[in-house]
Amino acid sequence: MSSSKKIQIYGKTYSLKSSSLEVDAEEVAGYVDSRMKELATARSKTSTLDLAILAALNIAQELLELKSQGKAKGKVEEEKIQQLVAALDKELQAVEK
Repeated sequence: MSSSKKIQIYGKTYSLKSSSLEVDAEEVAGYVDSRMKELATARSKTSTLDLAILAALNIAQELLELKSQGKAKGKVEEEKIQQLVAALDKELQAVEK
């Protein structure tokens, strides 16, 4: 189910359709807006387009770092599960004897 909302980013209003049930469009817009304002403070004479691109790059980097961390965490959890399965298998074999 998609819903249309008016959001504001860096002083400009956009009409956005979002089908995400997990993340609110206004929360996303607020995050992008805050990143752009943060960059504008650090880079006073940067165009809005450049700020948007820099914000997109920063947000994409955060996303890719989180994905990488998630994969690493998943790998560690999978290894732990395999160790537990092996330990249980060993115990079951000892009980069966």
